[in-house]
Amino acid sequence: MKTILVVDDQETILFIISRFLRDLSVSFKVLTAENGAEAIDVLKAGKVDLVLTDLNMPVMDGFTLLAYISAKHPAIKAIVMTGLQDAEINEKLRFLGVRHCMEKPISRNDLNEKIIQILGDDIQTPEPAYFAQQNHALKPALIKGVFLP
Repeated sequence: MKTILVVDDQETILFIISRFLRDLSVSFKVLTAENGAEAIDVLKAGKVDLVLTDLNMPVMDGFTLLAYISAKHPAIKAIVMTGLQDAEINEKLRFLGVRHCMEKPISRNDLNEKIIQILGDDIQTPEPAYFAQQNHALKPALIKGVFLP
């Protein structure tokens, strides 16, 4: 089982991304944190394979979190999800070892492809009956600003 930590200060984004990841694969354990400081506590508590993080957050921003990951957990891969992408930010991210940055709103297909690229293609997807049973259809209004349609 792969563990993915989603870090964002917006509860709606945490909920939507977490739900998407759980629906994407039964082989994912999804953890959440509302800022970099909470994320560090999660990282100290157990094994994490992938971190999806925003950059602009209160208490501790994503850059500080990524610096911590780079220094203390260099094997953990990261995907940055941000609305603040430019050449200077991309350079900082490369310096911190981040190779995957996605501009919000993100495409579910692009996120899916990045995760498979990073974690491998041995991800176990749920049976079709799982989706019918769980009724996991997300309302378009709920995903506005998080995922592209």
